[in-house]
Amino acid sequence: MDPLARHYLLSLQALVERFEPCFVSDHLCWGSVDGRYLHDLLPMPYTEEALAHFCERVDQAQEFLDRRVLIENVSSYVQFEGADMHEWDFLAAVARQTGCGLLLDVNNIYVSAMNHGFEARRYVDAIPSAAVEEIHLAGFDVSGDLLVDTHGRRVADEVWALFRHTVRRLGAVPTLIEWDTNIPALPVLLGEAAKAAAILDEVGHGSLDAAA
Repeated sequence: MDPLARHYLLSLQALVERFEPCFVSDHLCWGSVDGRYLHDLLPMPYTEEALAHFCERVDQAQEFLDRRVLIENVSSYVQFEGADMHEWDFLAAVARQTGCGLLLDVNNIYVSAMNHGFEARRYVDAIPSAAVEEIHLAGFDVSGDLLVDTHGRRVADEVWALFRHTVRRLGAVPTLIEWDTNIPALPVLLGEAAKAAAILDEVGHGSLDAAA
């Protein structure tokens, strides 16, 4: 088990103090072993042991930064055997045990649900609503039997439907559309933002940013 990367937290602390962002977030994942960084968002093993370890790290980060952090669910393409719980129960437990906030990526929920065969709405319905501070949307690509979170196309109709369900349950949470590759003309981005804003307006006044 690698030690906590204190040098990274020091750099992050300096960045936070300089720009004073509304939210500081990181992912529910792991990405290094024996000092080697894999530069990917790898899914956690959803065990009691991993939960205790992850919560300890979240507690340490929040104490170090002196602020609440948000934890974001990732898209996944493989799973560990021997899980003690579902991902959504793991994520909800992290929020309860550490007091952290959650950044709920609706596209990632849909992608993982299709890849692993679970019900996406079941995931959303298990999340503690008071913990969710932000929502992400994005587009995915299809690669063989897998959906891949690429942030390179319009939000899929199925993800819009899941977003609508999410907003009905959680309320009008600030929402960010991620579009990182194959960036289209501005009217396309504004059109996606308008769709999200319309859904947010179904349950009250929301807040939306569209990002490339």
